Amino acid sequence: MNINIKISIISFFLALVSCNTSNKEKELEIREKELLLKEKELSIKENQISRPKISTNDAVRLAEKQFKNYLPKILKSHDAILDGQESYTGDFTGDGIEDVVIYFSLVPRDGGNAIVGQGLTLYQNNGYDVKVIGGYDPDTLFRFDKISNGNIYVEKLEYAENDGHCCPSIITEHRLTISGSKVY
Repeated sequence: MNINIKISIISFFLALVSCNTSNKEKELEIREKELLLKEKELSIKENQISRPKISTNDAVRLAEKQFKNYLPKILKSHDAILDGQESYTGDFTGDGIEDVVIYFSLVPRDGGNAIVGQGLTLYQNNGYDVKVIGGYDPDTLFRFDKISNGNIYVEKLEYAENDGHCCPSIITEHRLTISGSKVY
């Protein structure tokens, strides 16, 4: 056989072998990355298992602590002081764990009994910690009603023509739904 043909055949086989080696190296790299991801997932699961779950009361305390840190921003934006704050629990995220709603009302810093702001701050409880996921701050008066079937219910309060400032008589129920960090 001619030397050039022999060199061509050897070159061809070397190219085939190097392609196979290249593919095998890529497969190994992919498998290594998959193993690293599985290790990370297991590590996260182990951390969750080793971390104790919090009670609903602990979730409320954690939410109230976060709210206390957030409160100065609310007060400054309304030039107000806190008039009332109440915490409620119920599953509004649909994960089977009691979440936390903090209702608050604000009155003028300089005195008076007019409500200058109200709102709800929503905290998701994942069983190990709570995080704020949204808020509800309408321009109308309202009061918290309940959490039921994954929804938050409020009663909007409006004034009839002859109502005194203290006593709005038109009450309508409204259902709030949560989608991500949006409240509808």
